[in-house]
Amino acid sequence: MGCGDEGSVTSVRKPEDVQASFCATLVDEWVRQGLRTAMVAPGSRSTPLAVALTTNPAVSVSVFLDERSAAFAALGSGMAAGRPSVVLCTSGTAATHFHAAVAEADLSGVPMLVITADRPPELRDVGAPQTIDQTDLFGKKVRWFHEPGVADEAAKSSWRSLAARAYATTVSADPGPVHLNLAFREPLLGEATIERDDVVRTSRVGRSVPDADTAADIVERWSGRRGIVVAGRGGATAESLHRLASALHWPLLAEPRSGAQSRSILHYDSIVRTADPSLTPEVVVRFGEAPSSKVLGRFLLESGAEQWHVSAAGRPFDPDHRVAQSVRCDPDSLVAAVVDAVRPAPTEWASEWQRRDEAARTAFVTLDALDGDVTGPRVARHVVSGLPAGANLVVSSSMPVRDVEWFAGDCSHLRVFASRGANGIDGVIATAIGVATATGRPTGLLIGDVALVHDVSSLAGIKNRGIDLRIVVTDNDGGGIFHHLPQKSTLDPALFETLFGTPHGTDLELTGRAFGVDTERIASIAGLHERVGRRGPTITIAPTDRERDVAEHRRLHASI
Repeated sequence: MGCGDEGSVTSVRKPEDVQASFCATLVDEWVRQGLRTAMVAPGSRSTPLAVALTTNPAVSVSVFLDERSAAFAALGSGMAAGRPSVVLCTSGTAATHFHAAVAEADLSGVPMLVITADRPPELRDVGAPQTIDQTDLFGKKVRWFHEPGVADEAAKSSWRSLAARAYATTVSADPGPVHLNLAFREPLLGEATIERDDVVRTSRVGRSVPDADTAADIVERWSGRRGIVVAGRGGATAESLHRLASALHWPLLAEPRSGAQSRSILHYDSIVRTADPSLTPEVVVRFGEAPSSKVLGRFLLESGAEQWHVSAAGRPFDPDHRVAQSVRCDPDSLVAAVVDAVRPAPTEWASEWQRRDEAARTAFVTLDALDGDVTGPRVARHVVSGLPAGANLVVSSSMPVRDVEWFAGDCSHLRVFASRGANGIDGVIATAIGVATATGRPTGLLIGDVALVHDVSSLAGIKNRGIDLRIVVTDNDGGGIFHHLPQKSTLDPALFETLFGTPHGTDLELTGRAFGVDTERIASIAGLHERVGRRGPTITIAPTDRERDVAEHRRLHASI
């Protein structure tokens, strides 16, 4: 207690109460900004913020037993909602387990509020337990790092602006993760009072519109030429892409994550394998990220076409170093500025692409049969067709994302998600949990057996999360993608199997049941179709064969 000038008694808050108030105020401001979900890993040092998140009625908190799962769930939530989740952990090595998800969020431009609890300064570099250097732990992978120090009563006027800046940075024109390293002193529990002020903080991202000279140059250089529109995640809306392709009489090559597959060329990977000179474009205009198909990438590279890339993000997507014109503006605004002025290519240009695509559709109809072998392409096709309209589909890297892109057909009735920034197979189950949690919609997950084993800890507690997650595993007892790569034909078979085939011998049916999940190994495509339509959480194991899958790919590509 202290006395003022006129003898009034003023209370001084205990340090633990200041700490609790700091955390409650951060959370209150994040909720004002739009926060709705938080993924929390258990730990003592993070207690003040964990309590603040859990006691705020506007925040839905999901608890994960390990930090990697929590971080990938936050990634999935950010992908689906377009706004950040908080992911929180205690001090020490716990924070390092966030790294892979932060790397993916960075490269994919996914908003994420990464909060690591830490020891106070006097306990660092003195041998205190559970203490590592967490300063700038994620380096350049975050849009902003800040360490405000132990909460101080004298700095309470800055608490809301700190929270608002962190949130705004995650959803900026270059969205991505933000890292706050928050030091807490014991005792860790205190009485919280939310600090109020009269400032209403908002963050807005303006639309960058192309100037008149840029639009005029585009009209001149795209008009009347044979071109291709390639659409990936993070590009223009489906409506804009369809309008542009129609006005130019260009084929639209849209991968599943673009959301623009209706009225597009679905089977471009098989079509460009024919290497027909009549399909060679003069101009290629890419929106957003590139599709997974290396064959398409090589086709575009070898075409010699003038390549353009349009994106609102400030970072390049040009791994082949062939983009001649990079346009940084809102993609929809660019389309609106040029679509009524461009002149179309010759009619036969788009017609030839459409004819080839129809031929592929006819050839791939064999995949729709409910009998026959269970193969990767068939599984992908029936997962896509079996999920209800409006559902989500999360697709693992490696073969699942390729089977969906190449053989599954039109995915436009679904929202499709995949981690194609760093292209890892880690954290895929957790990512799908995040997507399902953020949307509340039925969510399918197509995953390989190695990826499932890699992230099996994320199944812990899944039956109690209240989500409809339908997991389908292609189980070929190893790494099937390597059978499509030069290692298979070059190395001694035994060496190949040891290093790349990597048979794990795990009984996935017993594994799923050990976590209390409805799990079944199917014997036919008909059985798969029935289970995909069943409310989750479920795990369906589709036994495939690596050599048979390679043969199926070759047969399908050769059929057109």
